Amino acid sequence: MTESKLAGLTKESAFRIFKITIFWVLMINLVYYLYEDVTAYLFASPGSSLFDTLEAFAVSIDYVAWMVLIVLFEMETNAQSRDSFTGTRKWVIGGLTAVCYVVLVYAAYGYAAALIDTYNLEPIEDRSACYFANTNFAYMTESARPVELTEKNCGDLKGEKLFKYPADNVIATDSLLPALLKLGWIDIFNSNAWLLVVLMFQVELSLEQSKKLTKRRLKIVMAWKGFAYLVLLACAIYWTIYSAFIDWWDAWLWLLAFILIDLNMLGLNETQNQQALNREATAKAS
Repeated sequence: MTESKLAGLTKESAFRIFKITIFWVLMINLVYYLYEDVTAYLFASPGSSLFDTLEAFAVSIDYVAWMVLIVLFEMETNAQSRDSFTGTRKWVIGGLTAVCYVVLVYAAYGYAAALIDTYNLEPIEDRSACYFANTNFAYMTESARPVELTEKNCGDLKGEKLFKYPADNVIATDSLLPALLKLGWIDIFNSNAWLLVVLMFQVELSLEQSKKLTKRRLKIVMAWKGFAYLVLLACAIYWTIYSAFIDWWDAWLWLLAFILIDLNMLGLNETQNQQALNREATAKAS
């Protein structure tokens, strides 16, 4: 009996350590994305509006909201910690969750705005890339990341038809436009699929907390969640093939993180079912 308990404790501890490791790696990714957003913001056109600034930091803002939200989901789906969510704590958790949802919706808007900007690129006539070298201009790479335009690399764009982003000092080439548009659409599909995932999580949690999570409702929730995961999987595969390491690495990590939350939900539901069976057995015995 003691060995069995120890083995169970070791397994539970290993699972907890694995989850904590995933969360810390995601934090490291956040620092990297923040660095990228700051770098991109340095090439914003003078006089950019507040909305342009928020759009430039859409990825970092989105990431922070996701980090807060996944911690809240971890707490809410943990059978041991959720019992303490009463009174003020419950309202604080609900308020933070609502704020995160607002940020996620705004971030999705940011991705849509970025894609619209790509469709509205302004053609640059009678100017070569080297004309903009060392003038706080950047050029967009195949992985949709700006790189400072200098006298050393401007020659790489020789012979290319050039375009400028409406609100940024960033140049794109005609040959890269198809790839940039595809990545923009992938961002749209990915952000909306994640919104569907968190919506289904919230529905599942709400139904479970109100004791209304029937098998039929659970099947509907899981079907929608499964559809969203398929879209996210397709996006992760696309990034793995065509995008930078950080993009596909981060996509797979988030998929794994939410699978772990799903495992929490499975354990929570099993705990609730066992408690119901125990209550029934106690009632019959009395």
